[in-house]
Amino acid sequence: MLQISHLSADYGGKPALADINLTLESGELLVVLGPSGCGKTTLLNLIAGFVPYQHGSITLEGQRVTGPGAERGVVFQNEGLLPWRNVQDNVALGLPAGGRG
Repeated sequence: MLQISHLSADYGGKPALADINLTLESGELLVVLGPSGCGKTTLLNLIAGFVPYQHGSITLEGQRVTGPGAERGVVFQNEGLLPWRNVQDNVALGLPAGGRG
């Protein structure tokens, strides 16, 4: 389960997200949709542990997210995809480095 409670974060010294609350059960699917600059990527970076948050908490399977972890992975569309690979090969690219495969 992913649980986000009263999450607030700044980006570039300005408020990006304020008082976000979310519970996502195992097996559920979530789509984050919104206009450019609304905080979608910031939220994903926070969940991945790439950037710190100012207030609130993020827990995954009961463990507080305080930084990047091998149990979480993110492939951002523009920065992470290799155009000469298919979807499966792009997703699998990071698996050998993490000892999985």
